[in-house]
Amino acid sequence: MANTEIQHKVENWVRVNFLEREYNCSFTEKKVPLIWGGVFKFDAVSEDGKIVASISTSGAYMAGGKPGIGKKKKLLADTLYLLNVKSDMKKILIFTEKNMRDQFEEERKRGRFPHNIDLIVVDLPVQLRASLMESRQKASQEVAPKR
Repeated sequence: MANTEIQHKVENWVRVNFLEREYNCSFTEKKVPLIWGGVFKFDAVSEDGKIVASISTSGAYMAGGKPGIGKKKKLLADTLYLLNVKSDMKKILIFTEKNMRDQFEEERKRGRFPHNIDLIVVDLPVQLRASLMESRQKASQEVAPKR
C-alpha cells in the first residue's frame, strides 16, 4: 500500500508556511459541523474558525498521462463538504499542482463549479516537491500491471 507520509508533510507545510503567513493565524486539521448534522475533518481550519480549506497534492494526470478522474472526483467530494459547513466560513481548495487547479477553473467557467470557493495554487519548496514526485512515482509503480 502506498505510503502517504509525504502528502501529510506537504499538507502540514501548506498549513504552517502558506496559510499562517497568508492569513496571519494558525491552522490545524479539524472536524467542522455540517448543515445536515454530521462533521467532516478538513485539512485546514483557522484558529478563529473563519476559514476552512481542503488541500490537494494530486496532479490532474496519472503517471501514464491519462486524466486522473478518481483524483478529480475526490476533490469534488471535498467540495461537497466545503459547501455544507454549518457556519459561514471562507472556503478554499488549495492545490500544489497548477494543472489540477486549472481543470477546476475551466469547470467554473462552464458553470459547473461553484464561485464561492477560492481556488489557490501553492508553490512548494524544491526539495518537498521532489519528495512528493518521488512518492507519486512509487505509488504508480505499485499499482502498475506486472509484465
